[in-house]
Amino acid sequence: MGPKLEKNETAEAETIRRHRGWIRRFFVREDAIYDHYAAIGQATSRRAQAFYLFMHLLPGIMGWVLINVNSVYRAELRFTGLSGKTLQYALLVVVTFGWHMVVPLLFLRFKDKLTWKQSLQFLGLDRVDLRGLLIVLPVYCALFALAALPYMRWMWNPLQKWLQSVPAFQMPDYTIFKGGPNGLYSFPPLALLFLFIGNLLGEELYFRGYLMKKIAFLGNTAWIVNSILFALYHLWQIPQTWPLVGLVLAIGLLMQLRKDLYVLVAFHFFINMWLTYGDYQLARLVHLAR
Repeated sequence: MGPKLEKNETAEAETIRRHRGWIRRFFVREDAIYDHYAAIGQATSRRAQAFYLFMHLLPGIMGWVLINVNSVYRAELRFTGLSGKTLQYALLVVVTFGWHMVVPLLFLRFKDKLTWKQSLQFLGLDRVDLRGLLIVLPVYCALFALAALPYMRWMWNPLQKWLQSVPAFQMPDYTIFKGGPNGLYSFPPLALLFLFIGNLLGEELYFRGYLMKKIAFLGNTAWIVNSILFALYHLWQIPQTWPLVGLVLAIGLLMQLRKDLYVLVAFHFFINMWLTYGDYQLARLVHLAR
């Protein structure tokens, strides 16, 4: 019985290894260019490492000060003469197209001394993972949707209620992120489309295309730290975004698996649409099926 049992265990272990190998081949993509820039571009000194970790939060801190700090916000209104709704839209455009897109290019070109072509390669703008977009991403999105359903019920709801009860975390009544007649979705469709393109491409370019390589010194935990800091950076809408920190890990994980910027932009779009519309519909179907 001893040799037979050992032989069966060996066969089972081999089967598990084959399954793991198939899963890895399906989800994981090797990219020598990505690995090259992560190796040469990562921060090396302690000061640089702390700086790039802080860079995750810096645009969020600026957004919080400019929108959520009432005295600063009122001063901006008086100085610009804009309506509150228009001012907040302008600030979002500056952050998404200005900070998120321009700052990485300037740093790579003038601080890291890369050429413009190398800077685009560093960020991943010069290549597209078609297999990831067309085959892997639909499967990944389906798995995310299934995981999101219990998470939104058992984690997001209690976390959001707790964060809303903390005065320091509350969003001001005038913010466009609270919705309503003057909320974010009250802008004309073309203005929304422009903003969403900047938001999706800008955030992914800045956080995954740029900063995730800069913190590659963290090794296999870089994607986890990058994801958590990305969730925390949304300081101007804490009750809405901080409860999603568990789901946001899926963004960093996908970059770790596929190493492609455009796959991440598409997945970011899916998450936004799913959490806005799809999660409720799936929950309703599950309820009806019972």
